[in-house]
Amino acid sequence: MKFNTIAAVLTSSLLLSGCIIHVGAASADVEINEQLAISSANIAHLDISAGAGSLNIVGLEGATEIQVKAEIHTTEDKDYTFTLEQDGDTAVLVAEHGSTSGFWNGDSPHINVQVTVPKHIKLTVDDGSGEMSITDINGDLDIEDGSGSMDIARIQGKVDVDDGSGSLTITQVSGDVIVNDGSGSLTLSRVGGDVNVDDGSGELLIEEVVGEVTIHDGSGSITVKDAGGLTITEAGSGGLNVTGVKGGFNIGS
Repeated sequence: MKFNTIAAVLTSSLLLSGCIIHVGAASADVEINEQLAISSANIAHLDISAGAGSLNIVGLEGATEIQVKAEIHTTEDKDYTFTLEQDGDTAVLVAEHGSTSGFWNGDSPHINVQVTVPKHIKLTVDDGSGEMSITDINGDLDIEDGSGSMDIARIQGKVDVDDGSGSLTITQVSGDVIVNDGSGSLTLSRVGGDVNVDDGSGELLIEEVVGEVTIHDGSGSITVKDAGGLTITEAGSGGLNVTGVKGGFNIGS
């Protein structure tokens, strides 16, 4: 009992004095804030490689730069890459930590990134894990994501997403939407083009689509409301609710 009391007092003293107790080699015990910017005068495309951590991308009317803010949670050796460079008409952003596999777990190293771009920029994103948000872009999106929730809204262009796991919401897209989704709920709404979904598992809600909707689904409920047409090539298990389909309606196995 006396030993426990001494240990508690020692722990309290360490915390009050500002000392850091290292949990392990993969613990992110250093926080760094950095900013990068590049002129967007001759740039049409932004290519992003991000590891673990949140990623927020916003298109701004009249913006003349690509601006990036990073909240870097790293180890004492600061084994991370945070760069923004131009290659022809493409800007290349890298925000990755060297000691992780790209997946964020608890207090492991990660980089939270906020990006503002001109609205006309085309985006290519390769993201490891963590929440992602992309809004107000007047260009095509090509996204590959490992895990974590994703929200995409107000896109004037085509959206192509390859998503591993986590909830995915896509709304207000003028062009076609293509989604290859592993697991997690999927919501698509207010799409001006066609929708093509290959979904592993999780609830699927699709509504207000001007074009044709094509679905290949493993498991989970499917709800389609107000579409130009509907083809379900495969539906493994789960309920099916369809209303307001204006064109053809075809169901496979």
